[in-house]
Amino acid sequence: MPDALKHTAALEQWLAPVFRKAPHLPPKARQTLVTIAPWLALVFGVLGVLAILSTGMLASMFFSFTMMLGGMTSIALLIALLASLLSAILELLAVKPLLARRKTGWNLLFYGMLVSTLSFIANAIIGYGSLVGVVALVIGYWLLFEVREEYR
Repeated sequence: MPDALKHTAALEQWLAPVFRKAPHLPPKARQTLVTIAPWLALVFGVLGVLAILSTGMLASMFFSFTMMLGGMTSIALLIALLASLLSAILELLAVKPLLARRKTGWNLLFYGMLVSTLSFIANAIIGYGSLVGVVALVIGYWLLFEVREEYR
């Protein structure tokens, strides 16, 4: 197993008990999440790719202005765009395994969350992080770990 996969598996094993202690959704709500997860991944994956394509066109105009301001905004935007594109692709790749309730699909969503987390951290270091981003990440991980046991 490549090192990156070992590290993500170790991180998953470390996070699982943390979220096991968190409040849980009712079983019916968890089943609903599992049922709609592939379709949410498909919709958000497609919307994500389309948004990145349209944002990329606007960003090319924006980059020239931000370079005059020191360039940090351009770096933050580039990091966010690349991370969003990678997350959208991972969501699209997760659809088929999620439909089959395979753990591979859950893993792809987990990798997408990790990419989003790394993007948030990079942007926070540059100075563009926010409390809203932290809350969104925590809720995303919580929902993901709520349904983890449903995938084999």
